Amino acid sequence: MKKFYVSLFFLSAIISQAQSFEEISQPNLKNYFYSAAAVADVDNDGFQDIFFTGAIDSDEDTNVDSTSNSLYKNSNGTFSSVQEFGENSVHLSDVKFIDFDNDGLLDVITTGLSYNDIVNYQQYRWKNTGSGFTLVDNAAGKIYGGLDVFDFNHDGKQDYAINGTQYIEGVGFAHDLDLYLNSSQGFQKNEAWAAGTQNGSFKVIDINNDNELDLIVNGFNADYEGTFSVYINENGTLIKKSELPAVSSSKMAFADFNGDGFQDFVVSAQNENYDAYLAVFINDGQGNFTENKIEGEGLSDGGIEVGDLNNDGYYDFVVIGDDDNYDGYSKVFLYNPQLQKFEKNENTNLYNLGSKGTVAVFDYDNDGNLDILANGFDWDDPDLMPYTKLFKNKTTVTNQKPNAPTILTATDSDGKVRFTWSGATDDKTPENSLQYELSVGSEAGKTDITKYIVTTKNWYLDKTNLPSKIFWSVRSVDASKKYSDKSQEKELTVLGVADVKNTTVSIYPNPVKDVLNVKSTSKINTHKVYNLAGQSVNAKLTSDSTIDFSHLEKGVYVVELQLENGKKTIQKVIKN
Repeated sequence: MKKFYVSLFFLSAIISQAQSFEEISQPNLKNYFYSAAAVADVDNDGFQDIFFTGAIDSDEDTNVDSTSNSLYKNSNGTFSSVQEFGENSVHLSDVKFIDFDNDGLLDVITTGLSYNDIVNYQQYRWKNTGSGFTLVDNAAGKIYGGLDVFDFNHDGKQDYAINGTQYIEGVGFAHDLDLYLNSSQGFQKNEAWAAGTQNGSFKVIDINNDNELDLIVNGFNADYEGTFSVYINENGTLIKKSELPAVSSSKMAFADFNGDGFQDFVVSAQNENYDAYLAVFINDGQGNFTENKIEGEGLSDGGIEVGDLNNDGYYDFVVIGDDDNYDGYSKVFLYNPQLQKFEKNENTNLYNLGSKGTVAVFDYDNDGNLDILANGFDWDDPDLMPYTKLFKNKTTVTNQKPNAPTILTATDSDGKVRFTWSGATDDKTPENSLQYELSVGSEAGKTDITKYIVTTKNWYLDKTNLPSKIFWSVRSVDASKKYSDKSQEKELTVLGVADVKNTTVSIYPNPVKDVLNVKSTSKINTHKVYNLAGQSVNAKLTSDSTIDFSHLEKGVYVVELQLENGKKTIQKVIKN
């Protein structure tokens, strides 16, 4: 066993673990190069399916030659390909499930490139029709980055962001993090939403439990320097809060490891000296993170995922990738809640897989234990081939599903419907570490307004487009990714919807030279003006509803207005 040092938060003697896995043959799963995978129950049959992106060696000459994406259906623990995606396949890519039309069926977004055209980076949106996936849109995509899905503006519709490298004809390579806001008319692209990276990773998540989604992003910036930035969401605008130790070739996974109710994370990467790096970052609840390096165990450019692997109620993690000698390893670290530290599991029986692959943690056979799907290069293979492996969790410890929340309350004020709940419990997972699936519908039993996971015991929706009556419920999710039954469904009458819908706001002229006029049918409570770096600038709102731009430098600014009836308006303005 390699020796490793863990900082004071984890300092204690090592206790041996005995969590093991057994490889399960799945001959229908292809051995992918440069892969990504998403796992979900696509057909609602109770079994987790897999969407794989990547490339393959189609003629079996040990050389990659074809891009290939497949949907694998899980039939009682056996996977078989039920749809191939042909010329619209991607590798060096990412893939995420997203119900972008709120019809209860999981759709898919992919991004990457194809061997059909090595500089034509694409993203594809695939609609789940119930009998398969149909391509509904494609646009410019990215590689060496990633995807994340979330509801940034609290309208109930799932948005997404893409980070990474993009080739632009006549310009060259760009590295931006772009936001795609979901609306009834499709997705609105917000280009360069934040400073993007290549060979990095990012996550949009509530890190200070204020119900607003924040951002953590790392990798090489536009100057090819390592970065690791934390942004806090202030009234819909991301403001850089801090810089963590720079990393690249990274993957991150988030969970509340220590049961204090705040999201921590683990990162596998290379540090600024290009040495393999593995560290856990503990959240203090204010968005400040303490780095806890696991010395001597670093892996980079692979995959990392969290989940309760030994059914003790606490999140563990599995990581694959390359060490400093570019040897591939697969490692499991189990969290010891008594000692508040992670311990390396020495007897996993996992196959050592290296970089350019992916890892997923899910219960493929519904036996109550989290299993491991891994894909990556086997650097010990003389042909340097990649492999796709499925490992069954052999733990004998049982885990019960959590109890649903029992105390549900919804309030309607300030243009928001605020949901709160409590009373959820689990036999193993601490209450603070439970996550929750919030479902909201326009009729009893429906989830046509929203259904997604949140990490807090409360959330809110902007009521602008909500119907006059909504129905909502919550399910608890424990660290083993096991769901509770639904809570009792609650009904709420949403007041004042018509007043909000009929609000009109005009901001002119645009571009502006000196004075920006603001006309609104509702009183303006507060206003803010930001530059594109997310910094608040001094631009006063006068009594006659004008904003003074005369002293500002030329450029693009963001004007944010909070109205008395609860509606918020955000608009870009050009200063000439």
